[in-house]
Amino acid sequence: MLLGAPLSKTSSSAIDATAPDMGLGMIINRLLFVGLVLAAVPGTIIPGSAGSTLVMHQDIPSKTCRYNRVYAMMQVRCVNLNLAQVPANLKTNIQILDLSVNRIRELTNSSLAAYTSLVFVYLNDNFIRSIDEDAFSNLHYLEVLDLQENGCDHLPRSMFQLPYLRKMYLGSNDLQDDMFTHMEVASPLNFLQISKNKLKRIPQLGLVPTMAELNVSQNLIESVTPEDLAPFCFLKKLDISGNRIKFNATACECQTLHHWLKTREITVLPAFNCTEELKQGCLPDPVFNNRTSEMFDKCSNMERLRIQTKKVRNIWIIVASCIAGFLFALFVCLTCVHKKNKRRKKKLKEQQRLNANNANTELLNSNLNQPENT
Repeated sequence: MLLGAPLSKTSSSAIDATAPDMGLGMIINRLLFVGLVLAAVPGTIIPGSAGSTLVMHQDIPSKTCRYNRVYAMMQVRCVNLNLAQVPANLKTNIQILDLSVNRIRELTNSSLAAYTSLVFVYLNDNFIRSIDEDAFSNLHYLEVLDLQENGCDHLPRSMFQLPYLRKMYLGSNDLQDDMFTHMEVASPLNFLQISKNKLKRIPQLGLVPTMAELNVSQNLIESVTPEDLAPFCFLKKLDISGNRIKFNATACECQTLHHWLKTREITVLPAFNCTEELKQGCLPDPVFNNRTSEMFDKCSNMERLRIQTKKVRNIWIIVASCIAGFLFALFVCLTCVHKKNKRRKKKLKEQQRLNANNANTELLNSNLNQPENT
């Protein structure tokens, strides 16, 4: 039947007779069609439905790393991609690498070797247990490293020698005291977060005058003394909460530590007082042992030497810059004088050429104006 053609009585009565059945069928067909559309196109709006709900899947993780700019630095985010290793095909000029929430189990010497411009590296919430000794050796500009929530029980010592490393997050790992035995930190660390590990004492990192904040909360530490803190001679914040710290009241350990923290203006968590020791006759300002004073003095001298060296270097940089600026200005002046003399000589030669042409012209005219001999 052609669309728009008139219906016969027979066909009309047949349609009327089956109208209820066809209406129900059409409703079912429409519902099925809407269901298929919703399944195929997640962002479809159903007109006329209650509230016209917009159905969207916003939590589907991206399967590719994404690049963007953060404070003029190139960042790549490879978060929650189930990666088993560091991607080898990223842009080599990246400065921020975020590999959080993946399944990386080891870092080899070649894992990050190609990305020498890295400043920030986030490897938190992985399964890292093994890190090769030179895994970070090529990252000469690295400033912040996040290795939280992994399974590390060992860290490469070369990691603590990086020239610009200032912040390190090592919380929620399996690090123990022997990891830091005879450790000598050369990096300018000013922040170290090493909570939720298996430490029984303050990490022995050698003299670290740059350390300003140390977090060793929720470990197994039972004792803290001024001798443990003396290598951090400019420490300002100390978090020792969630440990099993006990003080020997007979040796006035609480008051000795309290006096050190107060003298060095260190904020400590949790706050504690030593009222009982004071009642038992402990001095309010006890004397620190020789080793504590020696380490503190060495640390302070080390920092003063660093500051002095930096000042001398800055002075030499200023002097060199002034000399370079003077030489550049002298070069510009000489260049200008040379160009000016060159233009003057060129102008003089041009003038001489014009004068010679004029003289020749006058001589020619005078010869032409003389009467011929008869």
